[in-house]
Order: sequence, then C-alpha cells, then structure tokens
Amino acid sequence: MTGKIQKGLVYLKNRGIREFTARAAEKLADARFDYNRWVRAQEPSPLEMGYQKSLRIGSMPKIRVMILQQEGEPVRGKAFRRTEETLRRQTYLNAELCDALTTQVSDEDLIVFVRAGDLLPPHALFELARAILDGSSCVYSDEDRYRLAKDGEREKLMLSDPLFKPDYDPDYLRSVPYIGSLFGVKAGILRRAAHILRGAAGMPAAELADPAVYYEMTLLCTELSREHVAHVPKILCHAAGRKEKIVVSQSDAGGKPQDEEVMRRQENQVRDDAFIQVLKRDLSRKGEAGIVERGRGPLCFHIRYLHPESPLVSLVIPNKDHASMLKRCLDSVCSLTTWERLEVIIVENNSSEPETFSFYDTLKEGMYRQLPVRVVRYREKGFHFSAIINEGVREAAGDYVVLMNNDVTVKTPDWIERLLSQCMREKVGAVGPKLLYPDGTVQSAGIVIGIMGFAGSMMVGGKNEDPGYMNRAAAVSRMSAVTAACMMVSREAFWREGGFSMEFPVALNDVDFCLRLGEAGYHILFEPTAELYHHESASRGYENSREKSKRFENEKRHFRKKWEKTLKEGDPHYNPNLSLRTCHYEINAGVPKWLICG
Repeated sequence: MTGKIQKGLVYLKNRGIREFTARAAEKLADARFDYNRWVRAQEPSPLEMGYQKSLRIGSMPKIRVMILQQEGEPVRGKAFRRTEETLRRQTYLNAELCDALTTQVSDEDLIVFVRAGDLLPPHALFELARAILDGSSCVYSDEDRYRLAKDGEREKLMLSDPLFKPDYDPDYLRSVPYIGSLFGVKAGILRRAAHILRGAAGMPAAELADPAVYYEMTLLCTELSREHVAHVPKILCHAAGRKEKIVVSQSDAGGKPQDEEVMRRQENQVRDDAFIQVLKRDLSRKGEAGIVERGRGPLCFHIRYLHPESPLVSLVIPNKDHASMLKRCLDSVCSLTTWERLEVIIVENNSSEPETFSFYDTLKEGMYRQLPVRVVRYREKGFHFSAIINEGVREAAGDYVVLMNNDVTVKTPDWIERLLSQCMREKVGAVGPKLLYPDGTVQSAGIVIGIMGFAGSMMVGGKNEDPGYMNRAAAVSRMSAVTAACMMVSREAFWREGGFSMEFPVALNDVDFCLRLGEAGYHILFEPTAELYHHESASRGYENSREKSKRFENEKRHFRKKWEKTLKEGDPHYNPNLSLRTCHYEINAGVPKWLICG
C-alpha cells in the first residue's frame, strides 16, 4: 500500500492535479466497469426512440436491407430470422428487406448489408440514415460480438469484444478489412461497383456473403464515393461469432486425420490468399504498382508501393556532444541501411566536449565510411529544436528528408525503402516508422491527438510482436502525427508549410507540424514494417527538472490553445469511445472529458 501511495505522489508531482484527478477517476471507473451495462447506457431512451419513430425528414433515404447468408446456411434459417426480428424493431420506419437491386430501387436509396445472425439495436438504421445527410454515399459503424447464455428458461445476450473504429481511412482499409459487418452504400454507387466487378450482368447479392467479395465491394464503393464515407462511432451491430468450418480429412501419410489446428491454418491461408488477390486487383484498377504482403496480425496485409524513381534521401541529425551516441547512430546507418542514395546532415548545436569536435574532425573529408556526411553549425545560443531542424533541412539536397535523433539506431535494413514506398505517394506529407526501446518493446506506433490532454505516442511499452488493438500496431494507417525522433517528409511539403514552427522551441513541434500538414491536405502515415530503436531522451534527458517541467507545461498550454478545435472535436484517426488516458486503445470507462482536455 505504501508503494502505491508513493507512486501516486510521484504522479501528482510530475503530472499536476488535473491529470492526477483524471487518472484516479479512470482507475475507479475501470474497477466498476461492466461492458454490457455501458452499451445499454449509450442507447437512446424510450422517449428518444419514440421521437425517432415519429420523425419525418424528406432528405432521409429509403433503406433497403440485404441479409447476407453464408454458403451452407439454410435459406431463411434460424440465423436469418434472428436478424430479421431485430429489423422489425427498428425506429426508422422507411426501411424494408430486399434481396436484389431492381429497377425500382432508386440510386439514392441506401442499401444496408448485414450478415445473417447479426443483431441490430432498435436505433441502428436511424443512425445510419442520419449520418449520410451530409452528402456521404457510404456509412459504417462500430460493432461488437455477442453470445447467448442460458439464464434460467431464457437466453441472455452477452456482449464483448467491441471494435471501436477510426473515421474512414483508405490506407488502413487496404491493410485491415475493418469496415465490418454493418455497411451502407447508396444504390447508385453499388450499381457502379457491381458493373466494374462483374460487367453488365451485375453482381448477385448472394455473392457478397463471401468475405473476400464483400471486402472488394467495400474497397470499391468507398473509393467511388470519393472518400465521402460517414462513420457512426456507436455500437450499431452485435455480430454473431462465426464458426470456422473445419473439415477433418485423411492425410496422405498414414491415413490419420489431420490436426484441427493444421486445418484451421490451411483455411486461413486460403482466406488470406483470396484477400491478397482482392488487393492486387485494387492496385491494378488504380494503376498503382505494389507488392502485397501478409501482415503481422490476423487478417492484416501490407502493400509495398513501387516507384520508378530512386531519389536522394537526406538524414538530418541534430547533435550536441554525445559523440559516442552519434557514432553509434551513424554506424548503424552505414552497416545496416540498404538504400544507397543517402546523405547525412549533422546539425551541430553548441557542443562543448572535446571528444565531439575530435569526431567532427574525422568527417572533414565529407565521408563517414562510405556515407556522405556534412556538419553544419547552428550558431544561435540555447536549444531550439524547431530552428535546428529548419537549419538542417535548408542544407539538405534530397527530395526526401528523414528527421532523425542522434539516439536512434537502425533495426530494419530496408527502412528507407519502406518509408519512401509510402512517402512518394500522392498527397502523403510525412511517414513515421515504428520506434522501439532498446529492449524491443514499442516506444511509438504513431501519435494520437488528445492523449494525456495534448498528444501522445501509441502502444508505448507493448510487445513488438503484438499487432495491437484491431491490428493498429501492425497496419499502415493514417495518423494525425508521427514523432520527429524519426520522420520522413518530402522537402516540398516541409517548406510549403513553412517548416517547424518557432512557436514550439522544444516539445510538440513535430505534432504541430503534422497537424499543419493535415490542414493543407497532406496525409500522415504510420509504417509499422520499418523499425528503428530509439534510446529515448538519452541525449537531452527527461523533463524532470523544475525548469524543464515549467517550460513543457507552457508549451502544452500553447498547444492546447492553438489546436483547441482539434482537441475538442477529437482525433479522426482514433475513436471517441476510447480512453484518452492510455495509449493502448482501451475503452473509455466513463472519465469526464473535461477532466482530460478542459
């Protein structure tokens, strides 16, 4: 108990009363948390549902629901009837079942797909219809899983495994088929997609029960919607658990039945192969060159985009003293990096140790081993990270620049190729790799805005082999920011947005820069297959002195003021149902938001 009190007092001293109070509230909420009760609390009251039934909005669409049945299921069997029954209880009355796109179906009608056996809460269709009033052509929601447990003579609905999804992210969708069980698309878009995939004959609804076909349809429909895809961050579908069909056959050797686990792996292999073919066709339709790979997580894939150019890449490394650390960084780049068109710009910042200048003297010929290296001097006094970075990028000759701390070392030999694969794509402004601590645990898997009241790296301390919640640590995805401890950025995008802002001398300058890139229409990507080690704060130390803590608090305060609207609206690449007090995509158990971001 004494240890917990001491730990709490240290947290209070380092984080302040607001964050201490929020953390305490979250701990209390976690201890009492009941997910089934939480879901019921989110649902509208009987009065609200009555209002939904009475509401008549002319612009709200006709909804036509298609219940998809897996091959082998009896037509209109028990699973189908269970889903149909939940449709009868919907508050949205302008809806009906259908099994085909006929000439009577208007292009503006919303076709909603749901799998047989899935259950929809009474307000589900109302929420989908309302979500597309902004002009969106597709819509999806969050979901969870259910099972029916015996409660005396009755069956009790038990909910678990919520999937709280980000807003529409085509890069994440190309990595993980996250759209899920409940998906709505306007009939006109669906017709165009079916024609592209199957020609004039169109596509029978029964085909969409095949997961790979359904995935290809969601990819194509969302693309045809020109990214006007709505996301309802509410649990609107309780998905039935899918039983894997394991067929035990005789093996070739010895005639013994094959192990069930082996059969399951074989089925997953066949499933993954079908999804990979979908992604290859998707690349072909878009005229993009790429290699589709299996990802680290289940139903997770990775695309290595191929480009004909081989641009020069400039590594910009700020440095003050710590010559041995800088040398370790350069040694790892020289010995492991496979990209050949590379230069290094070391930005010297007021070093004082003789060993540092002795090391610089070895670089006067412009080479370190086989690596072109230049040392440029930042001549202002004091530490101003933004100004140092801008000085280094001004000296860079490469079309692409890697901002890199001197306490970072290489793990993945083709890390430059993997970052370039993403960064050379149209509208991509910056790409961040996965950063690891020296012990191999995760230091950063992208940055979410709002974590701890301002911004924070995700999956900190997690196991590197763990794909994370919804494969978020293993999938290429859009993020609001990545850390400048290692960030690739196109030099054109860097200067178009004015480089790093002088408003943030030490902290949050990378987050501010990425947010400005996002406002200008660029995408920020997390590339998990490029991995580097980050010996965090080894060169500058932690923010644990009174002076550093005060400065950090001032920069956080300024960040909150500048990005107040973003913090209030929430990170679109996160989910409002997830906690802002942790970095592991955990559910918000009920901590008031004003305690965190107020």
